[in-house]
Amino acid sequence: MPVTWEIRDHILVVTLTGDYAFEEPVHAVNKAMADPQFLPGTALLVDARETHAHRTSDDFRQRARWVASLQSRGLAGRCAIVIRPDLNQVGMARMAATHHEIAGLVMEIFTDFDEALIWLSSSSASGGS
Repeated sequence: MPVTWEIRDHILVVTLTGDYAFEEPVHAVNKAMADPQFLPGTALLVDARETHAHRTSDDFRQRARWVASLQSRGLAGRCAIVIRPDLNQVGMARMAATHHEIAGLVMEIFTDFDEALIWLSSSSASGGS
C-alpha cells in the first residue's frame, strides 16, 4: 500500500511509499481523523523517505490549503515532513513547506524520523498548534 497511517500519541503519521496517487494521502488522513484515537490537537507527520512521486508547485499549494482547512476539524497547525537527504526531496520539501507557511501552517523538514517525532511531541506538550 503506497499510503498508510497510524496515530502515535497525538501525532498522525502518514507514510508515503513508491509512486502514489495524488488523492491517496487525503483518503488516509480523512480515515485517520474519523478514528476514535484522533483527538483535537493531533499533529501531522508525513514520512516521505520512501516515495518517488513528483508533484508540482500547484499540487503542493492545493495540498497545503487542504491541510490548513483541517484545523477546524482538530488537526494541529504544526506539521513535519521526513525526507531522504537528496537534492530532489530537499527541493520538493522546501516547496511544500513554503506553501504550508503561506496557508498559515508551520512545517519543519527533517531527515531523521525520531527528531521529527520529538519536535512534534514537544510542540504538543507546550500547547503549540
